[in-house]
Amino acid sequence: MKRILKYIQRTALALGVMMVVGSCNMFDLNINTDPNNPSKADFALLLTSSQLSTLGFFNNFNNDAHGFMGVMSSSDSYNLSNNSYNGGWNDFYSNGAKDLEEIIKAAEANTSAQYYLGIAQVMKAYHFGLFVDLFGDAPYSEAFAGNYEAANINPKFDAGKDIYEDLIKLCDAAIANFAKTGQATVSGDLYYGGNIASWTRLANTVKLRLLINTRLVRNNAAAINAILTSGNYIQTAAQDFQFRYNRLANPEGRHPWFQGGYVSNPSSFTYFLHQYMYEMLLDDDPRFPFYFKRQTTAILNPNDQGQANTIPCSQASGCTYAYFVLNQDIIKALYTDKGKPFTNNDRLFLAGIFGRDRGDISGVPQDVNFRTSPGAYPAAGAYDALTYNAAGTLTAATTGNTAASRAGDGITPLITSWMTKYYQIEAILSGISTGDARKLFESAMREQIAKVVSVGSAADAAAIAPTTAAIDKYVNLYLKRYDDAPNDAQKLNIALKQAWFSNFGNGHEMYTAFRRTGYPNDIQKPIARFRQFPLRLPQPQQETDLNKSAPKSPVAFDTPEAAVFWDVLKFKFQ
Repeated sequence: MKRILKYIQRTALALGVMMVVGSCNMFDLNINTDPNNPSKADFALLLTSSQLSTLGFFNNFNNDAHGFMGVMSSSDSYNLSNNSYNGGWNDFYSNGAKDLEEIIKAAEANTSAQYYLGIAQVMKAYHFGLFVDLFGDAPYSEAFAGNYEAANINPKFDAGKDIYEDLIKLCDAAIANFAKTGQATVSGDLYYGGNIASWTRLANTVKLRLLINTRLVRNNAAAINAILTSGNYIQTAAQDFQFRYNRLANPEGRHPWFQGGYVSNPSSFTYFLHQYMYEMLLDDDPRFPFYFKRQTTAILNPNDQGQANTIPCSQASGCTYAYFVLNQDIIKALYTDKGKPFTNNDRLFLAGIFGRDRGDISGVPQDVNFRTSPGAYPAAGAYDALTYNAAGTLTAATTGNTAASRAGDGITPLITSWMTKYYQIEAILSGISTGDARKLFESAMREQIAKVVSVGSAADAAAIAPTTAAIDKYVNLYLKRYDDAPNDAQKLNIALKQAWFSNFGNGHEMYTAFRRTGYPNDIQKPIARFRQFPLRLPQPQQETDLNKSAPKSPVAFDTPEAAVFWDVLKFKFQ
């Protein structure tokens, strides 16, 4: 999967360069006379490059973050080592972060390029914030001095706390730069098309995210409330900070999950975890057929030696969910307890819910055509129609192929309107801010469901929008749980359980919120694991070996001492 993510990054970069070349004059800044040997990079081209390469950094860690949080089987048993993230670490410093630094250095010296400077500052604040959230202390102040006149190829590790302080200042500096006049029009911007009002709004939102993350170790109340009072932060879906992929196969520009689930034949996509799918079915979540695509209606026989080892959890013990179609507890909860008959068609439907329990470290059988696959959101794959053909057979098809209804032009939701509402809910329920948290909770749910339907319906013409009644039923179910919670802490737990479902596609948000709050607190415990819960990612061995300034005996990533500076909870499995 990681090879696929790297491939899409490289090919999408090529596509992005083509897009910019086709839409702007490569030499409009008139900075050199030799097009084959430029002395400086064009701001527009470098901006496009930085946006694609930082997206690649995001994706390099996204699946594992989902795995840490019980959504996917990527690293869900925490079998991590100091060699796990050499590539992701190196890619960030040699591509995404370096591109941003080049823009900042060049734009600081160009009085008409302050918009480019502000955009690079916002992106640096967001992506370096993610990097600290993942690794804690890291090279920052000296990170890009290797090519300077006084070269430094052994940059020191700055404390995560100090990096965050500078990132907050960067957001303020960006806002000031966006307010300047007489600036060159921005080209090559794949997010907001050079709209400076949108980037100003994002700068405030990134700052809000940094402040929420550090609310337990920093007195942030005044700063948080100043942003919320201003109203100049992401509040509607039209303002979302998201990356939209395209439908092109050559050069490849489709969603990474689409790449793994549909283009690779057979599918190379990993497993979705059972609790996530089960609870969506249990609650009649209208997003289920948009999130997931079943591939099979075949029911495997545990008494058949050739099929037994393919059945989920057949090689492990301690599973709660296992093979849905043969699990009587699952059938009872989804059908009997709801007063619904369990028909043969229902049996065929459950056969397609094929994933793994959290922490199932069994070997991988030949089951790629059985696994539940990414659906129409966020990957822009196929919608799961949940319908039957004329013969009464439930429709299902393997996803390891492409078709007209499988577009791949999905999204990566980086910071969205529903995310900022969950930030605000947390601020209210923790006593930092005032406001109607319940109203915000309802809005967050409805906005995210609307985004799911919009993206999924655009990707697959067969998608069926849920009825208003179905959405209302689901939203009201969670509002009742919220109302029934005995205190604000438990109300936050309910809200962040819903955020766990809503942030599908952005594992970073799930992983960060959980370490900050411990919520949701009812995710299935791994049935097996190699280490404790990762409080941060292990320092890469290559950095330890090659950077003389790197800590030579970094603390283990799953010990309390390893926690990122804002993490006061230091979660540990009991």
